[in-house]
Amino acid sequence: MQSKDSLSRRRFFQAGAAAPLVGAAACSSDVQAVSDPGARALEDIYGKLGVRPFINAVGTITVFSGTLMSAETHAAMEAASQSFVKIADLQAAVGKRLAELSGAEDAFVTAGASAALCCASLAATVGDDVEKMKRVPDLTGSKDEFILQKLHRNPYDHAFRMIGAKLIEVETAEQMRKAIGPKTAFCAFVRSHHTLETPIELEEYTQIAHEHGLPVILDAAAELPPKENFSKFVGMGVDMVAFSGGKNLRGPQCSGMLLGKREWIRKAYANAAPANYFARIAKVGKEEMVGLLSAVEQYMAKDHEAERAEYHAKLERIAKQLEGLDTVLTEFIPNNDFSHSPRLSVQWDEQKLGLSLEQMIQKLREGEPSIEASDMRRFNPPWKGLGIFPYLLKDGEEMTIAERVRAILTEKA
Repeated sequence: MQSKDSLSRRRFFQAGAAAPLVGAAACSSDVQAVSDPGARALEDIYGKLGVRPFINAVGTITVFSGTLMSAETHAAMEAASQSFVKIADLQAAVGKRLAELSGAEDAFVTAGASAALCCASLAATVGDDVEKMKRVPDLTGSKDEFILQKLHRNPYDHAFRMIGAKLIEVETAEQMRKAIGPKTAFCAFVRSHHTLETPIELEEYTQIAHEHGLPVILDAAAELPPKENFSKFVGMGVDMVAFSGGKNLRGPQCSGMLLGKREWIRKAYANAAPANYFARIAKVGKEEMVGLLSAVEQYMAKDHEAERAEYHAKLERIAKQLEGLDTVLTEFIPNNDFSHSPRLSVQWDEQKLGLSLEQMIQKLREGEPSIEASDMRRFNPPWKGLGIFPYLLKDGEEMTIAERVRAILTEKA
């Protein structure tokens, strides 16, 4: 991604532009390595505001404040906050490194995955035509339609529509081909736990779009893990791919990235901050850029099998503590979505114990400490019982959850 600042081609990292940030921080990558005084300060921050923290057994969702960053990512962001740099130079340097890690031609950091999708949509509709860029969301004179499978509709597709583009729904490959016309600007695709079985798979979808000279924009916000996805989609020829930084990457909550083909990334960034066009509202700072890159480098270097084994172990420790309770059953929830596994379901005879799933969730939320868990009947695809996700549990928190669930079930029994 080329610098927008024609006055300087300097790179923030100078000769070390491609050097990993992972080794730059002196502290441990374990988020629990934060010092006790620092932990107390954080407690004071929330306490003074009257905001109650909780143990997160649900997952990396925005309404629950996303994820937990490592101490190394915190340190990288703190270091970045101490100096001034040209934003375009930093974006170029970080984008170059993200491209190296992913195999994409280019990349840049955004203010979340939705901002990445918005910028990608602008690239496909108005490109880098300054007069058209100034008129957004008035797309007069531009292609202003995009294709999306009906099964992929979700609240987040506003990221494509907010620029003024019209969504055209299709359900089959034949419908897709017929829907493409002179006003079609791009084809959007959503990859998530509720679009695992889709009428038109990504490979065919991309082929049809490219046959008509159209770019494909992929919403892959939460599709890490598996680690392979970071390179897989651009390797399949997808033109622009959006990932969130504030999920299992454990980057800043307000960060994301757009990866893809150089020409499309260049046009997408032309519409983004610090330029004064539509997407300036989604400004991203130097701290988030450096923090996201640090998180990505750590993610790519970690032992994912060992991490996954520990997830399983935490859930097994919970299940062990609930053994022998009247009518209680625990099981791992089967599904084909790697990014949402493993998960533990805790089930019981609600009528016999006089305890509903809703009451259990409320008691966990209102207790001390507060715990958030899931009603798996409301998950997509739905299951049954109390859902416990291990990804964000600090060491020992699984035992706190087990003890609380056991106490509530025993009290009712």
